[in-house]
Amino acid sequence: MPVNSISSSTISTILQNTVTRLQLQLTTTSSESSTGLLADIGFSLGAKAGQDVALHQQMADLSALTSSNAVVTAQLGTASAALTSLRGVTQTTLEQIIQNQSETPGSNGALALQQTAAGALSSFTSLMNTSVGGVYVFRGINSGAAQSVPAAGDLQTAVETAFQTTFGFPVTSASVSTITGAAMTSFLSSSQFTDVFSGAQWANWSLASDTATSNRIGANQTTTTSISANQPAFQSTAQALTMISAFGALNLSSDAAAALMTSAQKAISAGNNGLIQAGAAVGTMQNQVTQANSAISLQQSILTGQIDANETVNSYDVASQVSALTTQLQTAYALTAQIAKLSLVNFL
Repeated sequence: MPVNSISSSTISTILQNTVTRLQLQLTTTSSESSTGLLADIGFSLGAKAGQDVALHQQMADLSALTSSNAVVTAQLGTASAALTSLRGVTQTTLEQIIQNQSETPGSNGALALQQTAAGALSSFTSLMNTSVGGVYVFRGINSGAAQSVPAAGDLQTAVETAFQTTFGFPVTSASVSTITGAAMTSFLSSSQFTDVFSGAQWANWSLASDTATSNRIGANQTTTTSISANQPAFQSTAQALTMISAFGALNLSSDAAAALMTSAQKAISAGNNGLIQAGAAVGTMQNQVTQANSAISLQQSILTGQIDANETVNSYDVASQVSALTTQLQTAYALTAQIAKLSLVNFL
């Protein structure tokens, strides 16, 4: 019966290979024990690794949407606050118009109203240029276009030119007192005056685009996320405030002054109502983003559960494996040391 012999060198090589394998396994298992996650997803999941990668891609997309929605939320919040301030400005002016309708032209009350309107107009133009993070919230898709507050002198010149073109004399003329109520009403509703606040000339007030911005706020949801200063609400407000600011202190006849107040009240009421609607629209947008964020949070929770199910290890089983591998490795080290001591010299 033949006897197979195995050299000490062969045994040593086998033990060295075993030690290397056990070290790799122990490193992997120790990593899983400390992180609670699979160390090598591709090796552990096999064909399911592709599904796991897809889950991570969905999570990354949702995280990007969350960050984007935070920016949109800040912009809408700024727009809402600005609209609230605008409504406050117009409401205060409207109340003073109503209170001062019976004031005599050129009186202290009339002058005070004119000054209030001039201040309100300055506030209005400033609020129209409201921005956050470099984004102008009332510009529509031109949100990155920087623009200073309209030059009051240029606007004053435009309406005074329209006045002189219509009546044939400047606002400084003594003939101003001859303007009738009907003539003033006609002028304030004519294209000579109203065109200053619409069409091409509205660019003197705002560089906004008619097209509002839109953002993807959910996995399958895109919505409008701004309003444009080109809306009639802004134009009517500017028109009303300019009426009082430009003509409120003139030495008009009582009929012309009454016509001015009536036209201004009508325009500012229309503007204020429009601003209320714009504020409601912004509120709706804010609610949509809030709901989208809630849906995203729910989706993230579901995806996190699926990813954890794929990648999370059983801590008890892994701890047992670490213990077993450590014991095996120590045994292999001991055997390797014993084999290394084998020598014929010890038996001679």
